[in-house]
Amino acid sequence: MDTTNTTDTNASSAPQTKQAALLTLIDRTRELEQTLADFFDANARAATGTVEVWAPKDHFVHIAVWQAYQARRLEAIGADTPPAQPGSNDEVFLEHRAEPWDTAWANAMRALDDNAAAIARTSEDDLTHPDRFPWLNGRSFVSTAISNVYLHPIEHLVQMHEERGDDAAAEQVQLESVATMNRLFGKGEEYANAVYNLGCFYAKRGRSADAIAQVGEALAVNPKLTAWSKEDGDLDSLRDLPEFQALYAAQ
Repeated sequence: MDTTNTTDTNASSAPQTKQAALLTLIDRTRELEQTLADFFDANARAATGTVEVWAPKDHFVHIAVWQAYQARRLEAIGADTPPAQPGSNDEVFLEHRAEPWDTAWANAMRALDDNAAAIARTSEDDLTHPDRFPWLNGRSFVSTAISNVYLHPIEHLVQMHEERGDDAAAEQVQLESVATMNRLFGKGEEYANAVYNLGCFYAKRGRSADAIAQVGEALAVNPKLTAWSKEDGDLDSLRDLPEFQALYAAQ
């Protein structure tokens, strides 16, 4: 697949600081979540899923829990210890399964507000320095915020669009994530993560040529993805293809 149309953007429109870029990203996450939520009627909003199959509310609860955790990590700057990480997916589901839609949605929007407020209070240096906070394991707050505030929610939004039968919307959300990473942050590791996720999206849907093209670009930009890609179940449909195997031979 030719990715030119999905990644070419106007560089002049990119924010001048990582802080501004993250705030723009939060605004876009909010818009994407609201657009999807507007599709769900009262019955869909009232539904509660199971540990194995989540309802829309359960997805938004999960997204909000991780976004709230990210905000708490930002708020912990200067503290001796970071906040506790959320429990397993099953634990989070069971803890919140009885919450009504309105509560889950309010928590989701509050988590985004809390992240925006915390980012606005954090210096550019604290946001971008990868070794400033040892409990981030060599990652910067920019990197962890991108993951928890945007890329992780994208995976759930894509799944919910598919579950409501709109495959085109699901693909568009995934494609937009690549373009957004490029526009706001350039072609670095987070961009590579978005491209890799797009490759996984195609692999799971039998579009092997598209998947290999995207995974190949992701590994070229961020070779640290290589080890994980060899184990990632999302790519199992590609394992026996010579074109996929060639990605590793070229390294």
